[in-house]
Amino acid sequence: MADQTRAPGRRLLREIFCQRRRVLVTGLLCGLAGQLGYLATPALVQRAVDDGLDAGAAGRTAGWALAVVGLALLVLVGGTLGERLTRHAANVTALDLRERLLDRAGAADGAVTARFERGDLASRAERDVLTVADWVDKLTYWTLSLSTIVVVVPAIATLHPRLLVVTAAMAPLVVATQLIFPPRFAAAAEKLAGAHARRAGAVEELLSAAGAVRGLGGTGRLVRRHADASGEVTVHTLTVARVAAWWASVPPSVPRLAIAAGLATGGLAVLDGGLSIGGLIAYTSWMTMLTIALSFLVLLVSNRREAEVSGTRIAAVLDTPSPRGPAGAAILPERGDLVLDELSARTGSGGEPTEPLRLTAAPGELVVLRGPVGSGKSSLLRAVARLDDPAAGTVRFGGADVARADRMDWWARIGYVPQRPLVLTGTIADNVRLGRAAGDDEVAWACRVAGADGFVRALPAGYETAVGERGTTLSGGQVQRLALARALLGRPRVLLLDDVTSAVDVGTERAILDRLRTELPDTAIVAVSHRTQFRDRADRVVDLQAPITVGSIDG
Repeated sequence: MADQTRAPGRRLLREIFCQRRRVLVTGLLCGLAGQLGYLATPALVQRAVDDGLDAGAAGRTAGWALAVVGLALLVLVGGTLGERLTRHAANVTALDLRERLLDRAGAADGAVTARFERGDLASRAERDVLTVADWVDKLTYWTLSLSTIVVVVPAIATLHPRLLVVTAAMAPLVVATQLIFPPRFAAAAEKLAGAHARRAGAVEELLSAAGAVRGLGGTGRLVRRHADASGEVTVHTLTVARVAAWWASVPPSVPRLAIAAGLATGGLAVLDGGLSIGGLIAYTSWMTMLTIALSFLVLLVSNRREAEVSGTRIAAVLDTPSPRGPAGAAILPERGDLVLDELSARTGSGGEPTEPLRLTAAPGELVVLRGPVGSGKSSLLRAVARLDDPAAGTVRFGGADVARADRMDWWARIGYVPQRPLVLTGTIADNVRLGRAAGDDEVAWACRVAGADGFVRALPAGYETAVGERGTTLSGGQVQRLALARALLGRPRVLLLDDVTSAVDVGTERAILDRLRTELPDTAIVAVSHRTQFRDRADRVVDLQAPITVGSIDG
């Protein structure tokens, strides 16, 4: 069952290897060349002792010593190149996986966020991605470990048959350890990954909701929930550490016992004349190498299983289907009127639907929505943006039914600024681009129209200034203007604004509205606002009424 549950992870690992196979294969070959030089060294030392030192031939000893130096250079060059290439592939893999996770989470907005908590998504984008990247980084060690076993065992056989018997005796013990420990470690690692995800969700909940529930006495409950999640992580971490400790210590001890037995057996062979002193030295060196190789092999199997678990968690997000339109999806025109035909949206989770809204916003028009709290202004904008499904009615653009179009095509034509915009850790320019290919001039234009260029230029590093997590280094008005610039970057045909100037002074607000009308003359703007500047500049103002709940009593 565990193998079946990790099948998506194995598929992802194979896909990664195929994508980077040229770099990885080159790195593996370089590492193999260096390892073969390392493995050949004991044989040269044996010749130096037997043909040089024992025979009293200084010239031969010096010749073999120079050969050892040559092998050392091969080990240095091959090992360095192999390590560098695999490390490069690991870094590129981490960047690619994070980008794919972010793209899929954004493309499948409703499906992904409904299935995964934000903290869980963060855990998959950080901890799980790093685990998979670490597997890529250690691929060269598979070559080193396996080549050691393939070369050393026959080499020991050439020294003395009894030494081969001692070496072979440890094989069943090593196989036994591999049958016992890997399943236990995989199960423990999977539980630990889940515990990390639950704690990340608890941290996200604590940080985002603590302010809202502090006055209601709910902070203590959130703290206890985080403490319980942390305790679960501790328990599973100790379990993984305990299994890993036994797994890391028992298999390597088997070859060490073989070295002791080999020294006794080999010593007797030397006394009988069946083995030279150089051969005994080579045997101890090779057995030490074999011990190291088996130790690494054990860790690599563990690393592989952890990568399968993390790869499965990443694949669960990547395999979430993107929200595409139905078969025969409508083709959206490049421009046209935005028409809301009897559109109704639900206010909150399972709330009452809003009153049906009929509205047309032509290119260049500004339509303002007003209404009391609970009238569904934000819900209507989310329905127009296709972030939520409407309760009833249709949205048309240029005569085409938006619900029958590819959602990605619709998103390419609109800009949406929510009431509480999100700011990511990174630079000002990063937050405006959000991964889109936009030049510095385009970013500067969007910030100028949004009224953000003034404060951005005043920052120490301008557009390259780093902002704190959630925009803690920016004021509320600066965050709103930054989010507006982000929405303007694609020069949308429809702009949906949800109270985007509530924290902006009147003069700045007036300038922003004037620039929106002049810089985007062909963009239909639908804005939620009670501000005077919006009302005075609107082509139409629509007043919404809060839906009446059946059975309510007006006081």
